[in-house]
Amino acid sequence: MKVILLFSLTLLLNVYAKAQDVKYLNTDGKEISTAKFNAELETRKYLAIKTDAQHRQLIERYQTGLIPDFSNFKTIFNRHFPQALSNSPLVIIYYPGEDPCNNSGSATAETKKDWYGTLDKGVKKQIQSLPIYICKNKNDMDDRGSAVLNWNNDPEYLIERTFFKHHYPCGSFVVISPNGKYISYFGEYSKEQVWTALKAIK
Repeated sequence: MKVILLFSLTLLLNVYAKAQDVKYLNTDGKEISTAKFNAELETRKYLAIKTDAQHRQLIERYQTGLIPDFSNFKTIFNRHFPQALSNSPLVIIYYPGEDPCNNSGSATAETKKDWYGTLDKGVKKQIQSLPIYICKNKNDMDDRGSAVLNWNNDPEYLIERTFFKHHYPCGSFVVISPNGKYISYFGEYSKEQVWTALKAIK
């Protein structure tokens, strides 16, 4: 009995010691205090990603850039969605798979349908086309989501590899211009944020 208790205590102490070793980093990878880290998260401008067992790093939710090797990206994407990337911007709504954020709450299939319907109308008003809904795996989609939208599997994991290298909670979106510029947003978003990003990239 004493041996078991001693083993359990040692195990707990080791877990505690490892927890104390966690370092918190800002967006540049420099160590900051836990208080500063949490304060930055509360602004909702950042998400926390786990880079390894001992490190948590802040990442900006709103990012812009130019797609590397856009010609190749376009070739792969248009192979699965013909002419989607042509002469007008493209909106991609991305679902990374179930997590506590998108698998909870009181939203029903009906309320989701209304929400995405309004999102679609706002996008179509600007670019005369609808968003493309892409997920990591259609089999990992709850009934409330799969019943509402036509989700497509990520072609060759192209969208994940290019924009969403980590699992960001709830879902994310990216807006791509015809010349390869993009605006992406990580984590839970509003319809208005999608419309604003689309206006900014046009």
